[in-house]
Amino acid sequence: MERKLNSVFVKLTNDHVDRNGHVSEVGYLTVANFAYWKICDQVGLLKLYNQHKISGIVFDTHMEFRKEVFEGEEVMINLIFTITDDIRKIVRRLDIYDRENYLVVRVTSNGAFLDLEKRKIVEPPKQILNACLKYLRD
Repeated sequence: MERKLNSVFVKLTNDHVDRNGHVSEVGYLTVANFAYWKICDQVGLLKLYNQHKISGIVFDTHMEFRKEVFEGEEVMINLIFTITDDIRKIVRRLDIYDRENYLVVRVTSNGAFLDLEKRKIVEPPKQILNACLKYLRD
């Protein structure tokens, strides 16, 4: 698996596994959420979010399961943003790959940029938008 700035590796634990013995949807959401914030930090977005008191917010999430993975396996999570025509809104995609680089789960969320003080959806400052386009675009 190729290491990229917009990806992280996570080793799956017993906490991610369900009664069927494979990673559950909650397990996938847990590693996807961890990866989102880690990648935002890696590409400098976390610093910009803190500086501008803005962050991403999720409206809804869809998960597409393609292959089982199990406790002890390492997965790579790749983050991609699509900025919509309404620049305030985004589509966030977290693709989770197994060690053979096979897509096992795609987590797609519709969301936006939230002003943390006004608690309103806002157009992001150019610095945030540029970082998203530079590091997180398909």
